[in-house]
Order: sequence, then structure tokens, then C-alpha cells
Amino acid sequence: MTDQPNPADPATRPTPSPPGPLFEQRLEERMERFGKEAEEAGHRLAANPVVRDATDTAARVWGLIVLAVGLWFLAEFTLGIDMPAIPWRDIWPLGLVIIGLAVVVRGLRRGDA
Repeated sequence: MTDQPNPADPATRPTPSPPGPLFEQRLEERMERFGKEAEEAGHRLAANPVVRDATDTAARVWGLIVLAVGLWFLAEFTLGIDMPAIPWRDIWPLGLVIIGLAVVVRGLRRGDA
């Protein structure tokens, strides 16, 4: 048998030394620069009217979808109103069509601007 340490044994592995203050200072400076760049990019995007309009439209559409589904379940399960059964497995392609139409309309609107 040899006296060499087994690398698979955690007790014989050397422990890495913690990073020094220079490493921590450089990392902090890089994170600070990254934060400032991200903030500037956010301000540039927020100032762009095309991005702002697209964000508003997307937020409204998703808000209406969530509202409609929530009202449906509220009426059916909480208020006990007998809502018509929707075969979701047959309707999901309609969701794809709606998403596709939204993409086309947004592309047409972007071409007009």
C-alpha cells in the first residue's frame, strides 16, 4: 500500500484558501460597473416608445387573460355558477393562433412607425 492521499476522500483533500481582499475589491468594482451598465440599459429601453408600447400591450393582454381565467374559476368554484365545460385539450391551438396574431400585428405596427 502507498502513503499517497486519496483524492476521493474529503479528509485528505487540501482546503482552498479564501479569496483575499484584493479579489473581493475587484469583484465589488466589477459588480458596481455591471449594475450601472444595467441601469443605463434599462433607462434607454424605457425611453424607447416602441418598447414602452409593446410592454404596455403585452401587459394588458396577459392581464386580461389572467383576469378572465380567474373570473371563470371564481364563478364556477366559489359562487357555484354552472359554467359550460371547456375542453382545454381542444382549445389550446386557439392560444397559439392568438399569440401568432399578436406577433404579426406587432410586426405590422413596428413597420408603420
